[in-house]
Amino acid sequence: MKHSILVSLTGCTLIAGAPALWAADAGAGKVAAQAKCAACHEPADWQGETQNSLQSLIRDVVSGKVKHSKTKVELNETEIANIAAYWLSGKK
Repeated sequence: MKHSILVSLTGCTLIAGAPALWAADAGAGKVAAQAKCAACHEPADWQGETQNSLQSLIRDVVSGKVKHSKTKVELNETEIANIAAYWLSGKK
């Protein structure tokens, strides 16, 4: 019984973490950031952040946990990963 619970939990963890397995697209992130974020943010704003920490911060903004100057920020998981990859890439 314990083994089946462990296998089930491990499977759920792998499925939940699946988006992290795909590489983010910094080029697509640049397009999305320029369209949705560039009025207030630039890549240099995020120096020292990691991909995971920046994605978490963006998710918190999108969910409303972190206040933002825009009342509603709409981004999907792919856009979040791509924008974070672009901002952290050091490319302009």
